[in-house]
Amino acid sequence: MEKNITVGIVTYNSSNEIDDLLKSIQGCSSFEKMDVHVVDNASEDDTISIIKNRYPWVNLIVNEKNIGFGRAHNIIINNIMSKYHIIVNPDIKLYKDTVKEAEKYMDACEDVSICSPYVENEDGTQQYLPKRNPSFKYLLGGMLENKFGWAKKIRDEYTRKNEYINSPINVEFCTGAFMFVRTELLKSVKGFDERYFLHFEDADLTRKLSEKGKVIYNPNIKVIHRWHRENRKFNKSFLIALKSMFIYMNKWGL
Repeated sequence: MEKNITVGIVTYNSSNEIDDLLKSIQGCSSFEKMDVHVVDNASEDDTISIIKNRYPWVNLIVNEKNIGFGRAHNIIINNIMSKYHIIVNPDIKLYKDTVKEAEKYMDACEDVSICSPYVENEDGTQQYLPKRNPSFKYLLGGMLENKFGWAKKIRDEYTRKNEYINSPINVEFCTGAFMFVRTELLKSVKGFDERYFLHFEDADLTRKLSEKGKVIYNPNIKVIHRWHRENRKFNKSFLIALKSMFIYMNKWGL
């Protein structure tokens, strides 16, 4: 019998992070309601052994190659039956009542399709993740924010950093680091668009779900995120992000 809340995690060489996430899930007040699924994208480190040896309650699927973030998540999404589904990155840690508070909020607000939390750095400071729809301007601002004042202003506009938000508000973009979604609606939009290998698939999914219900940022729901921001450098990750940006812009007519 499926549980009320399913959790989907995609790993790729996540041995330095997955232990903290799964430990925090096990410590959740809602743990008995949760059915946890991990799809590993051919990790070459100890990720798989950590999961198998320490967390036997995890439903683990191991891919023979890295098939991408969204496609791997869809393996989970296509095989669950729950009321709510949590999409969560390996570099997240949950508080004891993170899931409880998210479920409580979604139960009370039936017109909400997806909810995004307040995200903290490991030192307790706020982490400003995108809340506006992506654009090339915002991608450029994120790359250059540490070099130019104008770029930092663009980045701050993207993340709504200069706005004081202390209650749930409508937003355009929920971070894929932690998404709390109505499973029925998630399945109705067929999960992630698998054309994105990595980056912007969360923005795309948010946009699809916005057609099904409200998209909400709720600062009363909190998680901790160990963030890497690799795509601000001119490397392979940036090129993948750039390709995904063009897919996103072409799809949504931007």
